[in-house]
Amino acid sequence: MRFGYRQRRRGATARRQHDTPGSSGAWKAVWRLPLRWLGVALALAAVGFGARFANEKLREPGAFPLRQVRIEGELRNLAEEDLQPVVRGYLGQNFFNADLDALHAALATNPWVEEIAVRRGWPDTIEIELRERIAFGYWGEREMVDVNGHRFQPTELRQPGPWPRLAGPDGHEKDLIGTYQQVHALLDPVGLKLVKLVQDERRAWWLTFDSGLEVYVGREQFERRLQRLARVYPRLLAAQAERIAVVDLRYVNGFAVRWKTGSPNPTAG
Repeated sequence: MRFGYRQRRRGATARRQHDTPGSSGAWKAVWRLPLRWLGVALALAAVGFGARFANEKLREPGAFPLRQVRIEGELRNLAEEDLQPVVRGYLGQNFFNADLDALHAALATNPWVEEIAVRRGWPDTIEIELRERIAFGYWGEREMVDVNGHRFQPTELRQPGPWPRLAGPDGHEKDLIGTYQQVHALLDPVGLKLVKLVQDERRAWWLTFDSGLEVYVGREQFERRLQRLARVYPRLLAAQAERIAVVDLRYVNGFAVRWKTGSPNPTAG
């Protein structure tokens, strides 16, 4: 009896041990995936909280102040003191919070700035890379024009001249620059240094040279008339250049001379 009882107890115990793993495995199977996603969610929440906390600390007003400015680019008419008043207000600001887009826009308003890039340089630097506008000469009375035909009004001109003077219709800036270069290349070798080029409202051309000599070319046959001047000036006019006020090239096979003792400007006709 005792032995058989024991056998029954063993059998009952064996059955309980067999049933328990089955119920535990079923429980784990049901909760395994939700628990895994819960762990992932908690981990992401911890990471997000840590990142937010770190971001807030990094962006506190007194943290990581900007302390210096580095400027790259060839400066001819610009100087660092032109940029300092604009940049000074950003020094001391937080490296991550400083609005460098606004700084870029403020610096770009300087008429000498053609292109500019503003960047952060870790850990405390504002890096400014700029390209200064290359002036060609004066345009009209108050403006200048750069080598690309862009007109602008500089606040200060540090680069020494002399600067040629151009004037003409709006939208013809590049044309006048090209014409000036053409006249200079043709007439400078014969002793005529061009200092002023004007195209009036009738599209007629006026040339003024450093000696004070004025040449009226007119609207037509511009290149042909210039070549005529280049031929006759050294032979016929150079010796009397100081007495000549105006040379009028608007003739088919010749030219007219207005002497300084006469009227200073020719009449159209």
